Amino acid sequence: MGNVYKFRGNWKIMKYVIIAGIFILIVFLGVLSFIPIGIEPLTEVYIENHTKLPINVFLNKNYNFSFTTHNLEGQEVEYNYNVIAYDVNESVLFNVGEGSFRLRDNESETVNQNYKFDKAFGRAKVEVVIGKNLIGVPWFKKKLWWSDPNYPMKIDVHFWIDEIVQTQIIIVPD
Repeated sequence: MGNVYKFRGNWKIMKYVIIAGIFILIVFLGVLSFIPIGIEPLTEVYIENHTKLPINVFLNKNYNFSFTTHNLEGQEVEYNYNVIAYDVNESVLFNVGEGSFRLRDNESETVNQNYKFDKAFGRAKVEVVIGKNLIGVPWFKKKLWWSDPNYPMKIDVHFWIDEIVQTQIIIVPD
């Protein structure tokens, strides 16, 4: 008879342990459901047909290129872009173009740019700088989310160009 009483007492404790375990599991699963898994907001910026960009250019001749921005931020974003040509000393040669556009999540925009060098430059860097203005709050930021201190609000891509100096023949009379 004494053994039956001990078993009932252990069963009572075991019942509370099982109930507590189920409660902890439910709380854990509830918290887990608020964690966004695999979300890494980003924006892709790349130059279209980068292998066909001119490496060498002539003065006073028109050239063009295009760049594409792909929004993978999980929310709508307004993008501001600025395209500038610099010399090797980082001095501004000229502003190629600027503008802005708005993209919803997973949309892309391609921008065409024309440029022409008017004066001798030797070697130049054409740089595209994209700034981001986030619009609204995406669903995953309403969950357990903290911002990344290294999250970039500006993205840049660039390419280099060398000037072709045409051969000049100067005839000096004797």
